[in-house]
Amino acid sequence: MNNTKTVIAVSNTPASSPGIIITLESAGIFLGILVSASVLITGATNLVTKMSQISSSIKRIEEELKTHASNAEKVRELDKRLDLHLQDYVNRKDLLQMLFGQINEKVDHKFKKLLFYTRDIQRFLQRDTDFKIRDYEENPED
Repeated sequence: MNNTKTVIAVSNTPASSPGIIITLESAGIFLGILVSASVLITGATNLVTKMSQISSSIKRIEEELKTHASNAEKVRELDKRLDLHLQDYVNRKDLLQMLFGQINEKVDHKFKKLLFYTRDIQRFLQRDTDFKIRDYEENPED
C-alpha cells in the first residue's frame, strides 16, 4: 500500500508588516464598484432632478388653475350682471312701448273727438247759416 500525505506550504513570514497588497483583481473589483456607484449616483441625481421639475410644473399648473378659476368666477359674475342689464333693458323697452302706445291712443282719441266736434259745428253752421264747407287737401309744397 501506498501512503500519501498532503502537505500545504506555509510561509513563515512575520505578520508584522502593515501594508496593503493590491492585486490586479482587487483593483478591478474596486474600480467596478466605483464606476457602478457613480452610475447609480448619476441616475439618482437625474431622477431627483426630474422629480423636482415635475413638482415645480405641477405647482405652476396649480397656480394657473387657481388663477383660471378666479377668472372664470369673475366672468360668471360679469355674465350675471350682463343678464341683469339685458333684462332691465328689455323691461324698459317694453314699458316705453306701452307708454308710447297709450300716448298714441290718447292722441288718436283726442283727434277723433275733435273731428266729431268740428263735424257737429259744421252741420250746425250749414243748417242755420249759409256756411260753405271747403275740403282742404294737404300739399307739402304749399
